[in-house]
Amino acid sequence: MPQEHRADAQATSAYFIVETMGRKAGWLAYGVSTAGEANLCVSVEDVDESLQNADGKLDIDKLATRIVDVIISREGRGMHFGTVVIAEGLSELLPDDALRGVQRDDHGQISFASIDLSELVVDRVKRQFEARTGRKKAVKGKQLGYESRCAPPHAFDVMLGSQLGIGAYRALVEEGLDAHMVSVSGQLDLHYVPFHKLVDPDTMVTQVRYVRPGSDFHRLARFLETRTETTKSWSTGPRKER
Repeated sequence: MPQEHRADAQATSAYFIVETMGRKAGWLAYGVSTAGEANLCVSVEDVDESLQNADGKLDIDKLATRIVDVIISREGRGMHFGTVVIAEGLSELLPDDALRGVQRDDHGQISFASIDLSELVVDRVKRQFEARTGRKKAVKGKQLGYESRCAPPHAFDVMLGSQLGIGAYRALVEEGLDAHMVSVSGQLDLHYVPFHKLVDPDTMVTQVRYVRPGSDFHRLARFLETRTETTKSWSTGPRKER
């Protein structure tokens, strides 16, 4: 799906702001960004003082500035199209006035269906780009939701799913385990993680595993995305401009 947006963007000299699933962490956003060859990815783990307002909330204008920096940088290299991936969880970090009246579920979490974050960002990007260049730019928003889960599995999906399924059987029948999560590492080596290591004993809620900034997975997207003067500090090393 992200690669289709990239092809569409290239054909129309436009930019797509793709909002992916991911309320608390950016695993899906970074996976989509890398697989779809996005030119920028921003998730909840990336929100620091450079993207915050005085109250520590996400500043949409600062986020738009970072995106416009990418657009202008690419135009200087003769590329007038691209894709930007943002995680839906960024909505949780918006200022209180932006969330006033937004529907919430039984757990107090906001309903992302009632906040079209991609369109909100698109509006600010368009305005900033025109203010900085005197030109209009075609920028489109897209919420990439459950349709991404309906895509046919590729080879690695089949191998991983098979190993996890067999791992569940082995955990029960061969190891006699209960209340464990099946996981893999390395060459699909099986690991059985007790639930008590995953759940916060005070809240009884599963602890969130964030994408660690600076990790190899995080740096992968940073190496592949467009480099600008404002993003040099995100990572270093050779890049392939796309």
